[in-house]
Amino acid sequence: MKWLQILWQLMRDVGLTGFGVWVIWRQVEAPDPNGALLAVALVCIAPAARSAVTTVLSGPGSSSPSQHPPSERPSPPSLPEEGADEQRG
Repeated sequence: MKWLQILWQLMRDVGLTGFGVWVIWRQVEAPDPNGALLAVALVCIAPAARSAVTTVLSGPGSSSPSQHPPSERPSPPSLPEEGADEQRG
């Protein structure tokens, strides 16, 4: 199942985005750009753009959607009581 997710991410980030950028580039150079093709290009770019915006808005250090609770810090070692030294010696 993980390979399907990797394949989708590859198709989304490289295939669809590349095709959308290529269509936009061709329409910019065209003497009479087609609005429908530009809309198709934007639809092709949208999934990768959404993923990038979600990653940016999720904040630094959180690459996965599931957040792990912060681990508890270990308590500092306790100091020996005053009377403990007298008992030993």
